[in-house]
Parts: sequence; C-alpha cells; structure tokens
Amino acid sequence: MLQLERLTLAGRLDGLSLSLAHPEAVALVGPNGSGKSSLLGAMAGLLAPSAGRISLDERPLAEYDWPSLAKRRALLTQRVQPGLAMPVFELLTLGVAPERVEAGLDTLMQTLELVPLLGRDVTTLSGGELQRVVIARTLLQVWPTESAGLLLLDEPLAGLDLHHQHALLGLLRHLVGQGMVVVLSIHDLNLALHWADRLLCLEQGQLVFDGTPDRLELSLIERVFKIKTGRVEAAGRHWILPVGQG
Repeated sequence: MLQLERLTLAGRLDGLSLSLAHPEAVALVGPNGSGKSSLLGAMAGLLAPSAGRISLDERPLAEYDWPSLAKRRALLTQRVQPGLAMPVFELLTLGVAPERVEAGLDTLMQTLELVPLLGRDVTTLSGGELQRVVIARTLLQVWPTESAGLLLLDEPLAGLDLHHQHALLGLLRHLVGQGMVVVLSIHDLNLALHWADRLLCLEQGQLVFDGTPDRLELSLIERVFKIKTGRVEAAGRHWILPVGQG
C-alpha cells in the first residue's frame, strides 16, 4: 500500500525506509521531537520530502490529486480545532462520501458515545468530547466500504479518558480486521506494546526499530528515552516500568 524509500525531511527525518503492505496495527513511538508528526504528515502527503520517495499503491504520492488522496488515506493531527460554529452532526459528515457515512456512522456513535453530543454545537464541547468527534470524522473519511484505506493518527489518545482510550483502541483493531492499515503515534509504551502488531521507534529523525513488540529490548528503550526501566508481569502480560533516570 505505502512505500517509503530513503525519505528525508530536512532537519526532521533522515533517510527513512519502510513499507506498509498489508492490514496491520502500527504504533509509532519516540521522544518528543523525534519526527513522529513529521513522518505522519509525509505519509499523508502534507509534507514534501527533500529527498527520497513515497508511493501509495505503487504510484508516487505527489501524483495524486487531493480528492483521490482523501479517499485513500485520512490524517488526524495533534491540533484539534473546532473551527467554525456548526452542529456536531454536520462536522462529522462534512465532505464524507455518503456510503461511508451510512456504513460507519452508527458504529462510531455507539463506540465513541457520540449520540448525546449530536445536537450540540462543536464550540460548546469539552476538549475530550471534541477529540472524539474529530477522531470519528477522520475514521469516517476512509471507513471500509469496497476497499480499505490508510488511517494515520497523531496522538489520538491525548485528552481521552481511560474508558474512551480503550474503546478507540478496540475500534481500531476492528478496522484492521476489516482490511485497514492503522498507524498511530503514542506515548504510552505499554499501550503500544499490547495493542500493536508492529512497532516503529524513532530517534532524532531515524528509524531505530521496526518489528513486532515482543522483540523490543529494554536496552533500546533506555537509550532512546534516557530512562532506566524494568519489566514486570501482571494480569498475564508483561509491563515496562520506569525505575529511574538514565
């Protein structure tokens, strides 16, 4: 689906190569300023590389017009803005293909608990409520119908309470099962390790790990995040705990 070959963004990403070829849940981790947002922006076609190549379905990303690209990929940025005053329902469906609204809206309203918000204006929503609405709008844009797309989410869990964090992660796993590629940046390493099929770790604009979560070594975590860690087992799972400054 998406191929990055020696992708470089001056001062942000350095010669990064990877392939997203089949449905999977991909967690993108790394310290602040490591290039996560830049990578997602480049994958979405919003940031033009200074060197390297990005292809979507074996076609250069830069060759797509915006309407065609919008049908194949959706990006949630960190900067969630309500914009103009409008009803929540109008924001949810604005510019979304009718068949995708019909296919996905009910599931999103129930899973993200949006029904009580539909009659309100977006400018009256709390930060967490607005985040759920904008996430739903992003998911609707590429909701699986005849074909599945690429979903890019920059820190979607920010501002969500624990209940809605886990509801969203479960929904994203469902979409992967429907054929989607989902890439999300996340700061909670334990959530990343337990949710993802594949983990990408950035350090100073370079891809320093690309593999399954069970292959991630504590030594790499300690080097990248400059913190000492330990691993404990609870509830049948392994958890990473910080134990001091690196």
